[in-house]
Amino acid sequence: MATRPLEGIRVADFGWIYAVPHATAWLGALGADVIRIETSGAPDLVRFLTGTDGSIGANRSGIFHAINSSRRSIALNLATPEAQEIAREIIRRSDFVTENFTVGNMAKYNLAYDDLVKIKPDIIMLSGTPLGQDGPLAGSVGFGPTTQAFAGLCHITGYPDSFPCGIGGTWPDFAVGTGMVFFLLAALHYRDRTGEGQYLDLSMAEMVTTMMPEAMMDFLMNGRDQAAIGNRDESMAPHGVFPAAGDDKWIAIAIATDDEFAKLCEALGALSMASDPKFARLFARLANVEELEREIAARTRVHPRDELVAKLRARGLAAGPVYSTPELMKDPVFSRSSMLVKLKHSEVGERVVPGLPVGFGAIDLEYRGAPMIGEHTDEVLTELLGYSASEIARLKEAKVLI
Repeated sequence: MATRPLEGIRVADFGWIYAVPHATAWLGALGADVIRIETSGAPDLVRFLTGTDGSIGANRSGIFHAINSSRRSIALNLATPEAQEIAREIIRRSDFVTENFTVGNMAKYNLAYDDLVKIKPDIIMLSGTPLGQDGPLAGSVGFGPTTQAFAGLCHITGYPDSFPCGIGGTWPDFAVGTGMVFFLLAALHYRDRTGEGQYLDLSMAEMVTTMMPEAMMDFLMNGRDQAAIGNRDESMAPHGVFPAAGDDKWIAIAIATDDEFAKLCEALGALSMASDPKFARLFARLANVEELEREIAARTRVHPRDELVAKLRARGLAAGPVYSTPELMKDPVFSRSSMLVKLKHSEVGERVVPGLPVGFGAIDLEYRGAPMIGEHTDEVLTELLGYSASEIARLKEAKVLI
């Protein structure tokens, strides 16, 4: 079996909610020893979100299982000096420290970067916050919707003449978590070349803003403020979601060239549209986009969705079904993907969760079920830190380990 690329790397993970746990799950799958430092006194909120079997409990949440795989859990009461010292001992033996608490929380427990670099000079620490560590709003509490709004994304999302919209789900947390993996590995590469660690101050809002370069560059270069345009595009038409036959069935279509538009018209049995001066050329289609969309919708709605998708794809056109979650899970291509993995959990048994959305030709990924709170406390203290059974018992009695 090939050596996993992050074997020998250890992560002291204080992250919670979505972004950091998503990042460290990927690090764990690549071989890192991720030690989740948490407490039953103030557990991760996600531990109590939607138990997928209808039963809510700290160790049962399907969402928690999905984003907290491939790690160990140690339960520490960081309000106590002894627990803080245990955390520092783990960090002394680690390469990364990750956290996404409100600004100042790690310092409250004497675990800020300035504290940690004294005991581990080459430590790499990443802090992810809505608005970074500095500035008048740095201490703000934030979640995905507020981060999207501050970043400017909601202003360009939605329909014309409507109100600003978020883009659904728990985005941008997972996009940010993916970026965190990249930044951590870049810092690790730098440390391996120079011997120097560093502090990574990540603003989630700034990262979201970098994901909307069209709006940024349009303003910076042209002084123009982009507005929401729904599913439309400034350089393609038709470009959007159109009804198909059946109850709440939809197809997404994106046409980039005049030749593609002619093929679309042929597939829809509307050859006259391809030669109509209002639609034949891209600039004309953009100028008459509302009428164009009505004409396309009138023709797509008589076709079964999947049949129309196949018909358009056979002509080399960009088209796809708008799937519900159950439909996505039943799709044979997705269901056979290596992204879905079955993991065993100590309390709930087997769960299917998403893994990395990539297939490596020479790497065997390491997936392990999400941990129960403190499931590996004794193991970490004994094997990593050398504590005796009597010392561990004393710490539990003193509520240092909870």
